[in-house]
Amino acid sequence: MSASSLLPPFPAPPHDPTFWLLDGRTGWQAADLDKVEVTARGKCLALKPQPGSGRSLGEASGSFGGSKLPANVALGPDGSVYLLDRQHALLKRFDPCQCKFEVVPCLAGAGSGARQLNNARSIAVCGSNLFVCDTGNHRLSVFALRGFVLRAHWLPPPTAGLTNAWQPFAVAFDGRGRAFVTDPANGSIHRFHPGGKWERSFPGFGQVTHLAIDCHDHLHVLEEGNPNEVRTVDVEGRDVGVLTRTEDLVSVLPRSFFPIDAAGNLHLAALCAGDGPVSNGVFDLTGEPTTAAPVKGPLYNPEGTYLSRPLDSKFYRCQWHRIVLRGCVPVGSHVVVETYTAEAEESLEQIQSLADDVWETQQTVKAIIGEWDCLVRSGGGRFLWLRLKFKSKGTVTPLIENVRVEFPRITSRRFLPAVFGAEPISADFTDRFLSIFDTTLRSIERQVDQQAGLFDPNSAPAGKGKNGRLDFLTWLGTWIGITLDRQWPEARRRKLLKQAARLYDLRGTREGLWRQLLILLDLDPESLCCADDKPRKQCLPPPSNCQPVEKKSCGWQPPPLILEHFQLRRWLFLDGSRLGDQAVLWGKRIMERSQLNEGAQLDRSRLLTIQDPYRDPFHYYAHKFTVFVPASIEKSEGQRKALENLLQTQRPAHTVSHVEFVAPRFRIGVQSMIGLDSVVGRYPEGVTLNQSALGGASVLTAPPHKQGGPSLEIGARSRIGTTTKLE
Repeated sequence: MSASSLLPPFPAPPHDPTFWLLDGRTGWQAADLDKVEVTARGKCLALKPQPGSGRSLGEASGSFGGSKLPANVALGPDGSVYLLDRQHALLKRFDPCQCKFEVVPCLAGAGSGARQLNNARSIAVCGSNLFVCDTGNHRLSVFALRGFVLRAHWLPPPTAGLTNAWQPFAVAFDGRGRAFVTDPANGSIHRFHPGGKWERSFPGFGQVTHLAIDCHDHLHVLEEGNPNEVRTVDVEGRDVGVLTRTEDLVSVLPRSFFPIDAAGNLHLAALCAGDGPVSNGVFDLTGEPTTAAPVKGPLYNPEGTYLSRPLDSKFYRCQWHRIVLRGCVPVGSHVVVETYTAEAEESLEQIQSLADDVWETQQTVKAIIGEWDCLVRSGGGRFLWLRLKFKSKGTVTPLIENVRVEFPRITSRRFLPAVFGAEPISADFTDRFLSIFDTTLRSIERQVDQQAGLFDPNSAPAGKGKNGRLDFLTWLGTWIGITLDRQWPEARRRKLLKQAARLYDLRGTREGLWRQLLILLDLDPESLCCADDKPRKQCLPPPSNCQPVEKKSCGWQPPPLILEHFQLRRWLFLDGSRLGDQAVLWGKRIMERSQLNEGAQLDRSRLLTIQDPYRDPFHYYAHKFTVFVPASIEKSEGQRKALENLLQTQRPAHTVSHVEFVAPRFRIGVQSMIGLDSVVGRYPEGVTLNQSALGGASVLTAPPHKQGGPSLEIGARSRIGTTTKLE
């Protein structure tokens, strides 16, 4: 018996290699993490920071360790950076061309006046308004960003039951535009309606100071005297948990557009442009340039270890192929990849007690961004353990996004004579040598295996073509004679191409145009509602021996969108119709034809013999239709052009289309309800000089010489024939 007959048979197609994927989404399958953690943002493997080396959550600037903007800094909707100079009670705005902060003529300095501040603590921007927590004056001032008009002062009503005068310290806004204001004097958080009405307060806090709201509408509150813990509650004041690390907040709060150091200094060098004065782009809390040190990160542990659970191949004496790492290993750090295989599963204690010389592969990853791979040098075995040793100088850490462990090893040696695999050492050398070429061959085979995805509208590549060429999705549409409009979003283009076969039979009809409008406006019932109006929980079909369940239609029906003008004909029949508002008497002016002595003159007007007056009632509404779409389509240049192109190419050639943009209206019982979201108020009274403030609810009365006396003025307040009748 030859030695080659003792070796296990090599897998052959279609038994292609498979892999284990380890990442933050599928799970890292970690059995032990020693000074290594899974980062909150990105779910990557990285070294743990050394205790006390990172930023503090209780920094005086209110940035929560650089997780958000300082409390006295706000970002406008257009990207403008606003800064509250608490020392001089001024509002400043960053000028990127001059690379400095300019004073905004908005506030009038320190004091108790309407536009003055007293110990103001923080600012925030929501929509088109700027909010200032005027702590010393016990009010939340609201300014319009356009013109910086003072709109109102918000404060709790006397019925709030506050034991002390409230002191607004910090303000933040949730996804619904509601304002949350911390009040350290009363140990509570106040919630205001977007319109300024006080709703309620959440007591039970200590001296709450700074506040932040994440993308999940969770409030993160910092209490005075406890700088290393952040209390988290929801928008109803219910406790969610406690955070103790800056990395936990970084993972849920929006990213800052510029770095912020521990002193609260703003590093705005990346925003500076133009030929302004030379500056390092670092500004202190008053908006003045400073020479602060660069923003430094935490110090990491010099080394750490990741150990995986046993990865099961379910193959006897499986020869694991290679390991592919994807991530970033900066200069000053490296990762050592080690593997161990066994035919039987071993416990964690047994794996940890193994000597270092038992671990194989022993490959080092240095200074890479992207993918890196190596062959598994361990022998055959059903189970594999992966160990990654992280090492760093302390200032940086490797970040491993995912690890792919491929198995079994299938090389081109199976096509060579058996002598190349007769002896284990020579077989291993041949496999490792041929893997250089097999990797390239495998990538080509993978493209062939995935070629079917190119011809599916759901998976065909889309995007901007290179060198002005069409992307594959658009090119795929030309195969069946469809020109996809680039103004359409990618998801809707895929849906249109997928339904092209059904739309071809309806082309040139109202039904076909209506279906395409539903796809363009994203009003397709298939995407807006589920079967039986319930979310799908599984994709598996029910067993064949179960009684079929009658499928209920979707409760939501798409709007008609299209109105054909022939439906507007309202005929009057003799002895069968009545004259009224809905009846139309056809006259000779329906088509506004020219008549002699009625707008037409001899030798000046041209007579055209098109149609005839007797059929004007038919011709006026024939071959015309109106499309009703939401008014938001008109505001978007791309969507409006897409709608125009669709009507131009898909409507019948003999028809005339008209687009009507529908805006929401105030309809009681349909879009508004009295007592729920609408209030019928009395007519506002006039204003009194030096006693009333001008605002949205103020009405200026008539001048003194026009007050009193008769109110009927022909041409000014009344018109004969419309609102006034002379008797």
